Amino acid sequence: MSKLEDMFQHDFKISLFKHKIESSESMKQISRFASRDQESLLRLAKELIRVFSDRLDVRELRKLSTHSDKEKLSSNKLLQDILAQKIGIDKARKVIGPIVGAYDMRVGDAHPTSSNIGDALKLAGIDESKSFLRQGEQLISNFGQSIWWIGKLLFEKSTE
Repeated sequence: MSKLEDMFQHDFKISLFKHKIESSESMKQISRFASRDQESLLRLAKELIRVFSDRLDVRELRKLSTHSDKEKLSSNKLLQDILAQKIGIDKARKVIGPIVGAYDMRVGDAHPTSSNIGDALKLAGIDESKSFLRQGEQLISNFGQSIWWIGKLLFEKSTE
């Protein structure tokens, strides 16, 4: 996250996040060992969203977005739009999918009856046949890879 933030600051001259977090303290809550059942898996998704999506600076991202409804888009959708400008809508949707899936899981944690947790798990790239420990590991890994790919695809200079 800090590398992605640095790249946004360097290349776009904007802050990606509204505020800093104490990484070591925040990351104590993010562990595959925290995932013991579906409820704790959903809480893990909530923590991931808290340290990433909830901190995204929507006002700054809107400056970079070219989407016609950018004033209505959420932080994740704005980030997806910025990425889509470079790699296309379908590829951007796939790259951001685990983050959106985790966001949907977080919503499921707050409103379990109104959400389709299965769809959110699938979007986050989680295999429900695995143990909750492994599901937590997949959630963290897929979420982190998504952030890494965003940075790579947005900022890596092509050699063409």
